[in-house]
Amino acid sequence: MESMNQEIDVTGEICPRPALIVRDNLEEMEPGESLLVTADYPPARDNIERTCQKHGYETAEAESGDGDLFTLRIVVPDEAKGPVMDS
Repeated sequence: MESMNQEIDVTGEICPRPALIVRDNLEEMEPGESLLVTADYPPARDNIERTCQKHGYETAEAESGDGDLFTLRIVVPDEAKGPVMDS
């Protein structure tokens, strides 16, 4: 079965909004699916990557854009370690 990809764009959002939006999307996804997150706030990249990795979600930079623009790919694992994002 081919995994599904979802995409969200959180450009223009500052912390903690990007992480909250990512959390809400990841909670609705199934193992093996991936979420592409496009953002432009560097602290959000660090926050999203650190928290996802802490809970067993694989993250990788999918694309770097002009300036601060970036896209992360987050893969939903078979079993996550606790909540996706700490509140």
